[in-house]
Amino acid sequence: MKNRKSTKKNIENLIYILCLIISYSCKYNHSYSQSTSFNFQFSDSIPVIIEFDTLKNAWQGGLNNPQFSTIDYDFDGDEDLFIFDRSSNNIRLYTNEIMNNQRFYKFVFNGKSFFPNDLFYRAQLIDYNFDGKKDLFTYGIGSVKVFKNDGNSINGLQWTLFKSILYSEYFNNYTNLYVSSSDIPAIVDVDFDGDIDILTFSLAGQHVEYHQNQSMELYSIPDSLEFILKNECWGKFAEDAFASAILLNDTNYPCVNSNVSNPESPITSEENIKATRHSGSTLLALDIDHSGVMDLIIGDVSVTNLNLVTNGGTTPNSNSAMNYLDDQFPNYSNPVDIQSFPASYLEDLDFDTKKDLIVCGNARNSSNNQRGVWFYKNNGTNDTPLFNYQTDAFIQKEMIDMGSGSIPVFFDYNQDGLEDLFIANLYRYKAIQDKESSIACFKNTGTLNSPEFTLITNDFLNLSQSNYNLHFVPTFGDLDNDGDKDLFLGLENGTIAYYENLNSSNLSFAPPILSVKDNQNTIISTGTFNFPQLFDLNKDGLLDLVLGKNSGEIVYYKNIGTITTPSFQLYNSTLGNIDVDTNNSSDFPTPHFFRNNDTTYLFIGNLNGQLIFYKDIDNHLETGETFQLVDENYLNLPTEAYSSFFVNDIDHDSNMDIFIGQDLGGLYHMEHNSNSTNILNKTKSANLNFSIYPNPTNETLFITMESHSNYKLVISDMYSKIVYSGTTLFNKTQINCSEFTNGIYTIQIIDEFENTASKRFVKLN
Repeated sequence: MKNRKSTKKNIENLIYILCLIISYSCKYNHSYSQSTSFNFQFSDSIPVIIEFDTLKNAWQGGLNNPQFSTIDYDFDGDEDLFIFDRSSNNIRLYTNEIMNNQRFYKFVFNGKSFFPNDLFYRAQLIDYNFDGKKDLFTYGIGSVKVFKNDGNSINGLQWTLFKSILYSEYFNNYTNLYVSSSDIPAIVDVDFDGDIDILTFSLAGQHVEYHQNQSMELYSIPDSLEFILKNECWGKFAEDAFASAILLNDTNYPCVNSNVSNPESPITSEENIKATRHSGSTLLALDIDHSGVMDLIIGDVSVTNLNLVTNGGTTPNSNSAMNYLDDQFPNYSNPVDIQSFPASYLEDLDFDTKKDLIVCGNARNSSNNQRGVWFYKNNGTNDTPLFNYQTDAFIQKEMIDMGSGSIPVFFDYNQDGLEDLFIANLYRYKAIQDKESSIACFKNTGTLNSPEFTLITNDFLNLSQSNYNLHFVPTFGDLDNDGDKDLFLGLENGTIAYYENLNSSNLSFAPPILSVKDNQNTIISTGTFNFPQLFDLNKDGLLDLVLGKNSGEIVYYKNIGTITTPSFQLYNSTLGNIDVDTNNSSDFPTPHFFRNNDTTYLFIGNLNGQLIFYKDIDNHLETGETFQLVDENYLNLPTEAYSSFFVNDIDHDSNMDIFIGQDLGGLYHMEHNSNSTNILNKTKSANLNFSIYPNPTNETLFITMESHSNYKLVISDMYSKIVYSGTTLFNKTQINCSEFTNGIYTIQIIDEFENTASKRFVKLN
C-alpha cells in the first residue's frame, strides 16, 4: 500500500507539473514580461523639497486620472496597490511592506510590465471566481474585457484572456453587455449569491441596469461570467439626461413598468435606448448602512459632486427602490468637490483593515491633474463606514507633479557650479475648467556629488500669465557670451520667444523678443508646436538651434554668426532623415542631443511615449544624410505618452543620468550603473526570440535562436536556484538535463546589453 500511495503521489505531482506548463503555454499571446535592461536603474535617491517638506515619492511619475484597486501582486499574503491612470493607460504599482512594525507602500518601477498591454479607459481588479486571486476587468469594445489571474508565488502574475467581451441576454437576445468607454460600472455581487454581477447605466444613460451573473444558478460555482438582464431600472431611480440630478421613485418608463416587487421580469422592449444618451457616469456599489442590500455612490461627467442613493430594502433580490439621496456626499465631512467627473473607489489604503474612500477625476484633459486624489479615512467600520476627509492629493502630494506632459531641462541659473532643474508642462489644471502652461524652477541646494532640488517657483517668469497659450518649451544657452545662459522658448504657434538673461546669479530676464528670425530675416517657425534645443551640433563653438516639428521631423538651424551675435541659417529641414510621425497626426517629437566622450547622440520622445535612440550624428549633418537608428524603444525603458528626456551626470560619478518626462506630469530618474560608453557605442541588440524543444523533456533540451550571436544562458529551478549557466555561439544549442530533478525550470537568454528573454520547460523522467 505504501508503494501504491507513493506511485499515486508521483503521478499526481507529474499531472500538476503538466497542468502548469500547459497553462503557461496557453497564455494570452502578449509580451507581459518584456526584455529588460539592467544597465539603467530607477533611482529615487535625489531629495526633492517643496515647502520645507522632502517628498517621499519624488521620482515616481505623477498622476492625472487614477483608478484604485488592490491585488496581491507578489503573492505574499497582503494586498498591494494597483493604480490605473486612464490619461494614457498608465500603471503605478506599489507593494505592501512592513518595517519597524509600520506598514507602507513601496514603488515598483515599471509596474506596467506585469499586466496586459491592452488596457484602455478603465481597469478594475476583482476576484470573479473566488479563488483568492483578483482578476482584471477592463474595457472591451462597447463592453467589458476580462483577464483571468493564473499567477502563483513561483511564476508571479500571469494573465489569460478569459472574455474579450462580456455578453448578456437582453430581451431573449444575446448581445454585448453594454458599458460605455467613459463609464465605470459596479462589478459586485448584487444579490449576495456568491458570484459577480454588474450594475451599469443603460445605453440611454438615465437608468441603472442590473445584469445578474448566472454562474451560481447554472453551475453552482462562481467560475463563469454569463449574464442576463434582470431589470432595466434597478433601484427605481433616474438620472437627469443633461445633469446629475437624481430622481427617486421615477414614474417614467421603464421604471414605472419594471414591477419592483418582481424585478427579475424585465420589460421586453427596447424603447429606453431611444432616449438621449447621458455622456458619462461612475458607480460604486456598497452596503453603506449594513441593511443587506446594495447602495450606490454615483459620479457624473458634468458635475463635481457625488450622489449617494441608499436602498430602502432589506433583501437583495427584491430590487427595492432607493429611498434616500445625499447629493453632497459625504455631507457630514468635507463633501466631494472635484474637477471633473468624480469616480469613487473603496480600498483599505492606511492598513487598518477598514476600507477607505478614494475619489478621483475621471475626465481626461479637464480634471485637476496636480491635486485630484481625494482620500477619506474610514473612521467607522466596514459594515457602517464613516468617511472623513484627509487630503485632496493622496500619494500625488509626495511626487513631483507638474500637471500633464512634463519636460525636464537643466541649467545652472545662479552659476554656483550645480545644475538646477526646470520642468515645463503641456498644461496644468486651472480653476475652473481651464488650463494653463507653466515652468517650475527647482534650485539645486545640494552638493556636486549629492544633488538636492528645492522648489523656488512653480511659475518661472510668470509665464502662465502670458499669451503663449499651452505647451511652451524652454532651452537655455549663452547666446551673447556674457557668462549667463539666455532662454529660447518654443511656442505652440511654432515660433520662438527670446529672453536675455540679465543677472547671472538670479532669475532675471529681459522682456521677450517675439518671433525670432533667421539670417534671412524670416521668422523661424515650425507651424504648430516647437520643441527647441540650443546645442553646438557641428562643434564649431557656437550654439546651433534644432527644432522638433509637429509633423515628426527635426529641423536644424546652423549658427553662422559670432560668439556674441548669433545668426541662424536654415541648414537642414529633415535632419538625419528623421520622421517620428507614425500615423499622419501630431506626434510631438522631443529631440535631445547630448555628448559622451565627445561623441554626439540623440534621444527623441514623442506622443506615443517612445525613447528613440540615434547615433552616427557627427559628420552626418548635411541634407540627405541619415543618422543610424539604434532602437525605437531604447532599452525598453518604461517611457509613457508625451515622453521627453534630459541626459547629464547630475552627481558627477561618471555615470549617465536620464530624467524622463511624460504625460502624468512627474519625472522618472534613472542612472546608468556602469561605464556609459559601453551601451552608447553599441548597435541595436539582436532579436532575442528563441524556441525550446522537446517540452516536457526527460534528458536533452534543444534551444534554437532566430539570430546568430553570443548569448548567455541561465537555467533556474522553481525556487530561483541557478542549475546551469553558460554561453552559446550558435543558432542551436543543446543542454543535458538528465541530472535535473523533476519540476518546472526557467531558461533565460541574455544578450550583451543584458536584455533578457525567458521561457519555461518541464523536466520529467
